[in-house]
Amino acid sequence: MNGLNDTYIVETNQGSFVLRIYKHQWRSESDILYELDFLVHLHHHGIPVSTPIPRLDGGWLTELEAPEGLRYAVLFTFAHGKTKVDAQTSRIFGRSVALLHRAADEYMPPHSRFSLDAKHLLDEPVQHILPFLQHRPDDYALVQEVSHRLRGYLDALPEGLLDWGACHGDLHGWNVHYTDAEALTHFDLDCCGRGWRSYDLSVFLWCRVESRTKKEEFKDECWDAFLDAYMKERPLQETDLEAIPVFVAVRQLWLMGLHTGNSALWGAWQDDSYFDRKLKFLKAWTKAYSL
Repeated sequence: MNGLNDTYIVETNQGSFVLRIYKHQWRSESDILYELDFLVHLHHHGIPVSTPIPRLDGGWLTELEAPEGLRYAVLFTFAHGKTKVDAQTSRIFGRSVALLHRAADEYMPPHSRFSLDAKHLLDEPVQHILPFLQHRPDDYALVQEVSHRLRGYLDALPEGLLDWGACHGDLHGWNVHYTDAEALTHFDLDCCGRGWRSYDLSVFLWCRVESRTKKEEFKDECWDAFLDAYMKERPLQETDLEAIPVFVAVRQLWLMGLHTGNSALWGAWQDDSYFDRKLKFLKAWTKAYSL
């Protein structure tokens, strides 16, 4: 599967495995080692995650000299089951994410990695988006204005006000497999890093509502089940909950920046129809929550 990285299912007489080959210059060696070490930490704390499988020499990374340059390959355990998002699985998911965050509170990374901060989530994505909107001056201004307001909100947060720590980074609900026994396995922590836990949770809400454009449609039973289960296991402060709508808007800009920033690799399919859809949600969401 071709995505942020290239992913292959490896079938052997010992079972199935997943081979990920990271795109050239997508993640540094240190970035990847942080992700893999974090997975091992979570596994050792009882969190069901797909874990890296070491090479015979004990290392995790295999260097590949591709035509475009150096790439890294890692073999992972297979996450059995299938994806499913409904009220029941959302509740299971919410509790598991709470346990994941609890285990992540104890994580002391031996490797450096970028943080899920305002620079990574807002500043860099917006710089990728704006060149694609030069022929749409009103939307060019909209992205600048919204990102400026969101940045102002984040900059005004007193240090330590919001829960901060190691995050999954991509909890949209489809990076987890459920078995018939309702057990689950988390996988694909390629977007992990230290960041706001409110942002980490907001990604699930964002995924649930991103195709909707009316305020009355933004309430979602799967999100309600997810958050209720999370809060019963790991309560958050009111300030963290109040920040979640902000981070939904941040996530929309981050995704647009991801798409436009990788257009040279994936193709420039970010056309007017694409921006019509993405910005329609951004406008509706920021209006609904006065952002």
